[in-house]
Amino acid sequence: MDTSQVRHASDAEMSRASDLSAQDEKARQALEHALEEAESNQRFVFPRSGHILQQAKQLSMNGILGEAYPGHYARATYLESLSPRGEMYHLIRTLAHRHPSWTFCLYSAAVVHGLQVPFALLTKAHVGVTQPRNRRSVSSCYAYHALPCLASTTVNGIRVTPLEATVFDCLCHTTFRQGLAIVDSSLHHQLTTVEKLQAYAEENGRYRHGAAKVWRALRYADGRSANGGESVVRSGIIELGFVIPELQVEVPDPLNPNVTITVDYYWRLPDGRIIILELDGLQKYQRDDRGNALTLDETQQVLADER
Repeated sequence: MDTSQVRHASDAEMSRASDLSAQDEKARQALEHALEEAESNQRFVFPRSGHILQQAKQLSMNGILGEAYPGHYARATYLESLSPRGEMYHLIRTLAHRHPSWTFCLYSAAVVHGLQVPFALLTKAHVGVTQPRNRRSVSSCYAYHALPCLASTTVNGIRVTPLEATVFDCLCHTTFRQGLAIVDSSLHHQLTTVEKLQAYAEENGRYRHGAAKVWRALRYADGRSANGGESVVRSGIIELGFVIPELQVEVPDPLNPNVTITVDYYWRLPDGRIIILELDGLQKYQRDDRGNALTLDETQQVLADER
């Protein structure tokens, strides 16, 4: 190869490198724009373009982006601010944006309705269908559920099963402990009543697998539970056969009789003795009832109020 051929080959390589650099920069800008748009709409970025996807994977390897669910990205700092329930809500909004006709059901619908859903149930989004889907439609991010009655309503722009149907389906599919947290929160936030839930179960529960679990959960449902953790502990008390406590009872502050404090669980024994149980998880000091991260000042206020 003579000198002119070498020069032409070198120029071609530099041109290709320049083209690749321009493509990378264009992909970087497109990804940055997508991230800003996703955050403003409480969604994740789901790149489909090869160059944008490569950029997202590289930034994820460098710790700049986080991969919340397979193929779904967000800035690492933004992702750290989300609770598990917040992450699932973002996944649902992302899927709803891609598939506006989908109706979300079970625990996904419960999240959209604002219910307390145990974190163990937040591994996938759940989509309702009228007919069973074949195995090829299985995804690592969502699952299909063939429901006998697939009515829908719209909450925050997302199609979901109506509230009573959502609670009923959740109770059919999950354990007593997990289900009690869901139904308690629907009552705690005054989104429905036990009577409405019972009426729905009466009308739709015949021949439904898991209907017996629904009636058991409704028997013990109590909207006075302030959060899912309190419901789970109460379900354990019930399952172990202990006396069911009163919830959120006001008692005099021993240091200031003129002030009352509210306790989580309260028993008065036949001999007049009183037993009080308090449930304080780390979540109490990190996030509010809706799962939003607390600032340092807010956490300090929670600790001060508790003391």
